[in-house]
Amino acid sequence: MEILQRESIRLTGVVHVESFDERQVVVETEMGMLALMGEEFHITALDLEKGQMILEGMLFSLEYSAPNRGSRREGSFLQRLFR
Repeated sequence: MEILQRESIRLTGVVHVESFDERQVVVETEMGMLALMGEEFHITALDLEKGQMILEGMLFSLEYSAPNRGSRREGSFLQRLFR
C-alpha cells in the first residue's frame, strides 16, 4: 500500500471489492479484509487480475482484519455475516 498525502491510495494484493461508497471502501486482500474510511472516495483504477487498485479522496482511517486462513471465501462478506 502506498498513501500519498492522504488523498491517493494505491493498493496491491486486492482480491475483491466487498463494498464501496464515497465514505467507506471495504476490500478483500491477500492478507485479509481492509476497510478504508474517509470522504469523497472514488476508484480511479481497478485491475483484479493484477490485484491493483487506486483510490482517491481524503483518507481518515484504515482498519485491517486478520485473514481467515481456515476456509475459502464463500459468498460476499454480508452473506457470510448473516449466515
